[in-house]
Amino acid sequence: MKLTFLLLLLFATTSSAWGWSNHTVGSYLALQDLPALRDAPPVAVEPLEQFLTEQYPAIIALLEQQESFAREHFVEYPPRPDELKMPAVPGDNLRHAFLTALRINPEIHLAMVIQPMPGKDLPEREHLSADQVMVEQTLSPWNRQRFIRVADGEQVAPLAVLASAADEPDYGHDINLFSDNPGAVGAVYGFGPQPFGDARFQYSSQAPFHMGFFHESAVVYAAAGFLQRSWPDWRAYQYMGLARLAFASGHRYWGYRFLGWGAHHVQDLTQPYHAKPLPGVDLANLLLLEGKALAGFADDKQASIERVATRHMEVEKYQSNWLRRLLRAGQAHPMLDAYSDFAQDKQYPPYSVDYLREVVSAESVDDSAAFDEAIGQWLETAPATSDFSSGNQLQREDFNHPALNRQLFKLLGHFGSHSRIYVSAGLLP
Repeated sequence: MKLTFLLLLLFATTSSAWGWSNHTVGSYLALQDLPALRDAPPVAVEPLEQFLTEQYPAIIALLEQQESFAREHFVEYPPRPDELKMPAVPGDNLRHAFLTALRINPEIHLAMVIQPMPGKDLPEREHLSADQVMVEQTLSPWNRQRFIRVADGEQVAPLAVLASAADEPDYGHDINLFSDNPGAVGAVYGFGPQPFGDARFQYSSQAPFHMGFFHESAVVYAAAGFLQRSWPDWRAYQYMGLARLAFASGHRYWGYRFLGWGAHHVQDLTQPYHAKPLPGVDLANLLLLEGKALAGFADDKQASIERVATRHMEVEKYQSNWLRRLLRAGQAHPMLDAYSDFAQDKQYPPYSVDYLREVVSAESVDDSAAFDEAIGQWLETAPATSDFSSGNQLQREDFNHPALNRQLFKLLGHFGSHSRIYVSAGLLP
């Protein structure tokens, strides 16, 4: 059974970049009333090299401390090869040394931009195209996003910096880092072969850094141990440490930007399809699917795989299209309220290094079956939907699906709460 079981889980974990589509919009909504951001003075845009030059010894010390901690703490963590350590004396390419020490894609653009909210595009400002902001892109969902260029020294609202940065990890940070991926860094980063993801999708290789299957049964892990090789919690830990260092040393722009990067990984795990390989399929039914496949009746297994991929993609389109329509209309709505509901923050423990695993992911797993069922009920009656790159069919969707909407509002409330808890922890003195 083991081989087919592995294949089932491997191809069920689709590698879509979508974890609520545009993290910037959700971050604006979740964080706009957080006093530490709302009341913070504007911050001056600063090139990365300035932070690296001025804090070089402190950054080396932080990354070494983080590496030591990661080796002891994170499950299935692959130790960073020693040759990736930042050199004791700065070289000619500080950015490359820093990004490779973090083990993120050294070819990312790190464009100096902010994203505005939908409908507030500021056409008088210089805009960059998607290919100037991200190393790889598709026509969707980024064709609708606007990237406003900001200049070194320009004063920018901290919320705009952080919210814009929250979308950045989908711009190529974690693409092609594995030994069997194209490009040069996979051979030296030490992550080994890509553990899961669907190679048909452009963003397949980022999946293990944006998904975390932390709450499967011992039977599942025994058959599919590769599911434990995912590290969104490690990424959030890395960026939290960098944010705190940047704030403590007076580099507030990079403090907000690093904090946005980390918030992305927290937010991804509020999407149940990023926390559960096959939502709605319990262990007994999973084994039944495999038993039937072994007996030569694999149709049910294939249908389960296709169901998960379809439901993940379709619900992201539904939520994104609806959210953009609400924002452009400028109307109050329960979806917008869900993002910004501070009341539910009190039910969660303080942020810790295990928060993504023990709180965010566990909550998403608990909600996954009901969410999957509601999506299925909606799809039985939903009209034909368009993809993110075309708008001529959107008016056919009335978004009037109470069961699905209740699930969405609940999960977007989690998105808001966990974003505020993570960001608040990073802003503490």
